[in-house]
Amino acid sequence: MQLVNQLGEVAFGNPEAGLVETCSKEAIWSCTTCRACQEICPANIEHVGKIVEMRRNLVLMEGEFPGEEVMTAMEQTEVNGNPLGIGYANRGDWAEDLGIKTLAEGSEVDILYFVGCYASFDKRNIKIATAFIKLCQAAGVKVGILGKEEKCCGEPMRKMGNEYLYQTLAAENIELFKSYGVKEIVTTCPHCFNTLNKDYRDLNFDIPVVNYTVYLEGLLKTGQLKLKTRDICCTYHDSCYLGRHNDIYEAPRKLIQAAGGRIVEMEKSFAESFCCSAGGGRIMAEEKLGSRINIKRVNMAAQVGPSILVSNCPFCLTMFEDGVKGSDLEGQLIPKDIAEILVERL
Repeated sequence: MQLVNQLGEVAFGNPEAGLVETCSKEAIWSCTTCRACQEICPANIEHVGKIVEMRRNLVLMEGEFPGEEVMTAMEQTEVNGNPLGIGYANRGDWAEDLGIKTLAEGSEVDILYFVGCYASFDKRNIKIATAFIKLCQAAGVKVGILGKEEKCCGEPMRKMGNEYLYQTLAAENIELFKSYGVKEIVTTCPHCFNTLNKDYRDLNFDIPVVNYTVYLEGLLKTGQLKLKTRDICCTYHDSCYLGRHNDIYEAPRKLIQAAGGRIVEMEKSFAESFCCSAGGGRIMAEEKLGSRINIKRVNMAAQVGPSILVSNCPFCLTMFEDGVKGSDLEGQLIPKDIAEILVERL
C-alpha cells in the first residue's frame, strides 16, 4: 500500500516528479505483481507495469538488485537456464521412469508440456509434473517434453527488472518451439502460462498455450479423462497469475468438484484472492519487511476448517508448505496441487 500511495502522489500530486526518486526502493522491490491494487484502484492506475519499469531502471541502468540472492539467481539463469543453479543435463531427470520422450528423440506428440524450473528440479513440485503426466497418459494424450533443452520462461527475471535476460530466454525458447513444429503447449505453472500466452505474443509467437486446469477440464468434458470420486473437504486458493492476471476461476473448481471435493471458500477468493507473496520474482528473494504473507494466507485457510489447501501454482505450493510449518498447522492443513488431487482418483 505504501508504494500505491507513492505512485498516486506522482500521478495526481506532482506528475513531473520521477517515479524512482519518489518511491522508496524497499517498496519497489517488495511488490509481488499480484495486481490486487489494480483490482480495487478507482483511477485504474496500472501499478504493476510502472513498478516493473522502475525495477528495470534500477537493474539495467544502476546495476542494483534487492539482494545478493537475486543477483545470484540471475547469474545462475544465464549459465544454467534456471535460477536454481542446476545444470541443463539434469532438467529432464524427473521424467525418466514415466515413459515419455523429449522432442529431440523424434516422438510425435499431441502437446508439449512446458515443465518450468520448479517442477523440473524441486522435489516437492516434481510430484506435480509427475501427476500431470499420469493424468494425460490415462486420457490417452501423447505428451512430449524438452528435457535438457528447456530453459526458464524468463518471467522472474523480467519482473525483477532484467529485461535483457528475459528477452534472451524468450527468443531462444520461441526459436526452439518453432524448430520442432510444436502445435500446442500446456503448462502447470501459471507464471509460465502468463508469460508464454501473453508476453511472448509481442515476439512473433503464435503457438496456442493452455493452462493445465483448462486442458484437463477439456479432457473431462470429452470423456477422455475419467475420475473416481472421493469426498474431501478442501479450500481452494486462486493464484494471482491464473486468477487476476488471466481470469481463470471456474476450471480449477470444476476439476476439484469432479474429484469429489467439497470446496469451502475462504476469505478473499476469486478476484479478491490474497497473494502467497512469491510472485514478481519474490520467490528468488528473502523476505525482509513486515510479517510473512504466506502465514496469513494459511491461517485464512485454516479458519474455514478444511483438511486440504488446494492450489495450482508451484510458487504458492512452496509458500503454503512453508507457511503451514510456520503456523504450527502441520497435520491439520495439507497443501496440495489440483493435479495431485486428481491423480489419486484415477
